[in-house]
This record gives sequence, C-alpha cells and structure tokens, in this order.
Amino acid sequence: MRESCNSMTHGRKAVMLDRVLVDTSVWIQFFRRKDSPISSRLRHYLELNQVCCTGPVVIELYQGAKAVGEIDIINQLLETVHYIEITRTHYHHAAKISYEAARKGQVFSVVDLILAIVAHDEQLKLFTLDTHFKEISRFCPLLLDS
Repeated sequence: MRESCNSMTHGRKAVMLDRVLVDTSVWIQFFRRKDSPISSRLRHYLELNQVCCTGPVVIELYQGAKAVGEIDIINQLLETVHYIEITRTHYHHAAKISYEAARKGQVFSVVDLILAIVAHDEQLKLFTLDTHFKEISRFCPLLLDS
C-alpha cells in the first residue's frame, strides 16, 4: 500500500522539510481565536517564513469569508507565504492513492487528498487540525503537525 507513494518519483527534488503546508482548519482557528496555541504556532511559522499555501485552501478561505474586507485580509496574508502550484503529477498521484484507498473501502475528500499528496510529494509538513489526515497517511505517509 505505501509502495505507491515511495516507489514513484513525485514533486520536486528539493527538500522543503522546514516548510509547512497549512490546512484550512488551522487558518480558521488563526482568524477566529488569535490567542490560541494553534494561532501562536502558525504565527511562529509565519515569522520564520515557513508557511506554504495552495489553491484549494485559498478557495476554502474565500468561501468562508463573510465580507469583502475579510477577502482583503486573506489576500494580504497569502501574499506573504510560499505558494505551491498543484501539478498534473500531483493529481495523478492523488488518483492512484484514491484508487487504492477505495479498494480498501476508504473514500477521502478530494481536497484533503490533494493537500496530503502535495505535502507528501513536496516534502512539506502538513499543519492541520483535521484527524482524517491520519487515515490518509495510512496510504501515503505524511509528516503531520497537529
């Protein structure tokens, strides 16, 4: 089951283990509870210039915005982080993992699976509050910061 993650070459060759792909669940906590330990940890990653973001997270953040002013804040913040493009290779890898998981009776959110694959393939730590990423890591190992 793990061979599909380890035997194939995915993503970039450069190791970015010091960088962190931040899931929407963490961003929501960051915006709602500025004094929480999760928000403090994210602020620390931001100060160290280690935060990464990708398209699906941006879409989810926009979707949850209550006003144009919140969109402006999201845009300003996301301009300061590393943006990871999702490639055809990422999608292909996610499709293979999805196929394997479905054969074992496990179905994952497409967005969560894409985030997991981007984190895996680009060798990023995944900062999330969602426990279902642990299930995804059974099919493709992840370095979770939760």
